[in-house]
This record gives sequence, C-alpha cells and structure tokens, in this order.
Amino acid sequence: MIEDKNIDKGQIQHFVMFWLKPQLTKAEITEFANFFESLKPIKYIKTLNYGLAANTPVRPVTDNSFTYSLTITFANIDDHNAYQEDKTHLDAVEKFSKNWYRVVVHDTVIS
Repeated sequence: MIEDKNIDKGQIQHFVMFWLKPQLTKAEITEFANFFESLKPIKYIKTLNYGLAANTPVRPVTDNSFTYSLTITFANIDDHNAYQEDKTHLDAVEKFSKNWYRVVVHDTVIS
C-alpha cells in the first residue's frame, strides 16, 4: 500500500458490484433498483449512480459478470463511515440482501 499523508483527505468514491442470485426473474432484477433508490435520501451522499452491467466486448481486462453496480461519492472519509452505520443504509441492506450472493466494494480517495 502506498503511504500518503493525505489518504484520509478528499472525496471518497464508493464503488460496489452486486451479483444477484441466478434464480431471480427479470422483474425481480428490475425491482432490485429500489435498493439503490432507497439510499438516495441519505444525507452523507453527494452523488449516487447505479446500473446494470454493460454488454461491452469481451476483453481480458473487462469483468461484466456482475448484475448491478453502484457508485456513491462522499465528501470525505467521515461521511463514508457515517453512511456505513446509517439506519436507512442498514435497513436497505437487510431488506435486499436476500437477492445477492456476492458483493465487492472498492473505496477510492479521488482527486
């Protein structure tokens, strides 16, 4: 890991990939978007975008195996950390987690 005195300074990009259970119907997959919509009112979020994996050409560096991805921008690490404990976030995870079998998170300090 790179040592940087400013690692906790700056905006945080929270990128999450979701692999939904294969037995879900197309309607259930579409309805899963309500998970993301339910997060939008959380005050710590600066921006929130989500979508289905794109059907881009197969390349060795491309992973389109996920179903949905979510990108949230936070003003700082404190807002990111508060979001993780926010009741709306925790309630949404509890309600919708039955739909996925894998989740991967990448958090980045953006410049």
